[in-house]
Amino acid sequence: MNTIDQVTPQSAGALTFSPDGVLFLGDNKLGAVFAFETERGQAPASLDPFLFESIDEKIAAALGVTAKSLVMNGMALHPVTREPYLSVGVRNGDRLEPAVVSVSLAGEVRPFDLSSSKVTVHRLSDVPDEGKTFKSRAGSFPYPPAAVFDEKARTPLRSMTIVDLKFHNGDVFVAGVSNQEFSSTLRRIPYPFTGTASETQLEIYHLAHGLYETRAPIRTMQFATIDGEDTLVAAYACSPLVTIPVSELKHGAKVRGKTIGDMGNGQPISMVAYRDGDEDKLFITNLGRGPMIVPLSGIRSAEGFTPENRPTQDKMLDQSPFMPAGPVGKQVLFVGSSLRADLFSDRFFVSLTRYADTGDLTLETLMTSPLPARLDKVWVEFDFPGAQFPSKPAA
Repeated sequence: MNTIDQVTPQSAGALTFSPDGVLFLGDNKLGAVFAFETERGQAPASLDPFLFESIDEKIAAALGVTAKSLVMNGMALHPVTREPYLSVGVRNGDRLEPAVVSVSLAGEVRPFDLSSSKVTVHRLSDVPDEGKTFKSRAGSFPYPPAAVFDEKARTPLRSMTIVDLKFHNGDVFVAGVSNQEFSSTLRRIPYPFTGTASETQLEIYHLAHGLYETRAPIRTMQFATIDGEDTLVAAYACSPLVTIPVSELKHGAKVRGKTIGDMGNGQPISMVAYRDGDEDKLFITNLGRGPMIVPLSGIRSAEGFTPENRPTQDKMLDQSPFMPAGPVGKQVLFVGSSLRADLFSDRFFVSLTRYADTGDLTLETLMTSPLPARLDKVWVEFDFPGAQFPSKPAA
């Protein structure tokens, strides 16, 4: 593990900020975390909601490319200006060139200078070998064709070296994979970078699969205080919800997380901590299903799942009556698919949303309460002439 200077990113993946505005960027190709000093800027006078349609076209125009060439990889909000920063890959033949843009609260897209001299870099150890790929699952399912599974299998394992980044109590936490026996790894890097870091290999009980698993990494994570203890809350693909005390994340340790629930088969991509009234909650978006809202009160009271208390020995797929399982909150009304989400203010999330009716990619604010949905996209009784909301009963 070492610290190097004046290196340009080879890929642009997960993003996160420190409270004072340092932007951390995950680079899977290089196997490194970049720390860029950004202008602190000024807090806006008010945090008004916004809706920026066709944001991919605006990003493409700012980068001088086409919208179809973009792959959206990450999003984080500047802690002071509240401007969203997005990391993208730009298709160039068989390569993805890295880029990061910021979006002002008026909708102006600005490329971020990845060649900035105000950067330090931490190289990760034990990154997967460049030629190592996944295995093909062709023949396991009747569809899609085997060629599609084979193409998926050619994906480099290194592409998951850094899946999610979070800054917490002076450290950058890096969820991803390594070359270790337990490839699922959580790295913890003190900032400013000193060349030192810790690596913890993770094992979890996957409720739907009925297996202890050590390969697939954390997809998204947050931190919470649970029973007075600093705790990592993590969501995995397919989709267990797991807690791990931060005190257990020591260098060289092999830690078994506590599986407190399973949200059902899917691909979690963002986990946002927020407060709703007097209750702390998590807003978890998922590529394969609608968002879940999970109260921390349920996580605090969870006993955890093991093979001994698994609800059934049968496969727990989506159509199983036992899924979802445990205190995983509930799926909430959401129109479209949220590709990335973050917290904008105490009233609004920011979502990068793909809409089914138009295919448009929109960067927008959505209410944290009572529901994070675009009601202009849903036609109900109260949209018809003459319809009235029910009156509240007399006290």
